Order: sequence, then structure tokens, then C-alpha cells
Amino acid sequence: MLNCKQVATLASDYLDNNTSLRWQIRLHLLMCANCRRFIRHLQITRDVGARMAINEPGADAEAVWNKVQTRIKKEAQPDQE
Repeated sequence: MLNCKQVATLASDYLDNNTSLRWQIRLHLLMCANCRRFIRHLQITRDVGARMAINEPGADAEAVWNKVQTRIKKEAQPDQE
């Protein structure tokens, strides 16, 4: 079975559906709340970044980071562990 470090390394490929280890990652995610949280935050970061590039092409890095942090906090609140 994959460990947390391996899942973190493969996380982008997993979200892009570009890995043959998809089922092994999913198995690990079923058992590991920290990795589930990491994958969720990575997905949020990617989504916000993509929307920022489309909606605000001239946005500065600090504004992007603030929006990412706000979205992560908002998404994490109902999932307090």
C-alpha cells in the first residue's frame, strides 16, 4: 500500500487522472484523513487558480493567496476532525 509521502507526490497526477496507481491512492485516501484533506486542499487551490486566471488575469499573488486561504477555511469548517 502507498504511504502518505507517495500519495502527496502523486496527488496532481491523481487529480488529472494521469496515474495507473489510482485505485491504490483511493484505498489510501479511504484510510487517511490527512491525505484526504491534502487532496481536497490541492483541488481547491487548483480550482481557485484556474478561475483567477480566467476572471482576473492581472491579479497579484497576494490576492490569489488570500482567496485560496479563504476558500480552504470555508471548505474545511464542516469537516472538523
